[in-house]
Amino acid sequence: ALCIFFPRQIQNTHTGLDLSVPEYQEIHGKMMSGHVEYHIIVVTQLAAFKSAKHKPEDVVQFMVSKKYSEIEELYQRLTARYPWVSLPLLPRKVLFVGESDISERRAMFNDIMKFISKDEDLATSPELLEFLGTKSSSAVDFKGKNMPDDREKEDEENEALDFFKEEKTPDLISQLLSVEDVKKGEKKEEGDEEEEEILDPLGIIRY
Repeated sequence: ALCIFFPRQIQNTHTGLDLSVPEYQEIHGKMMSGHVEYHIIVVTQLAAFKSAKHKPEDVVQFMVSKKYSEIEELYQRLTARYPWVSLPLLPRKVLFVGESDISERRAMFNDIMKFISKDEDLATSPELLEFLGTKSSSAVDFKGKNMPDDREKEDEENEALDFFKEEKTPDLISQLLSVEDVKKGEKKEEGDEEEEEILDPLGIIRY
């Protein structure tokens, strides 16, 4: 009889979270560009995903679409924070992805998500909650709902600036430098080379 009242039942009652990746969608951009989004179905009783009007026993279901790179980032963050947990293998990176690669990736992502939702540490980790977009980590709640638009824009700009302060900065700058060097190509004179190296990081930051 319970099934009638609760069409969505939680399989992982110990974590209160079920995750699966039943399908994917190809998103086509302009001029042959595009990417694939994997649909992650979330069925959960976790309070972090529910609004105030929900009862503790309520089960909510929603879907999030994520690209390979986003799932890969979550995977790296989880393996860094929980090194003792042996997650199923992440699908390898390939330059050109065919239909069979995509469906194989979906199956592997499905295994990873199922594994995560069965593990009590991973299922309630801040990394996963942020990845799935919980109420608690949404930007709106942090900023307060009545904030005027200009303030929000300012916040976004500050966030962009903060990005440079993160540990990744040297990496990012060196990447940009190499891009700049490639753009300049062979036009450079030998003598300019040393001068460029000194000026370039400043040039990028000002740019």
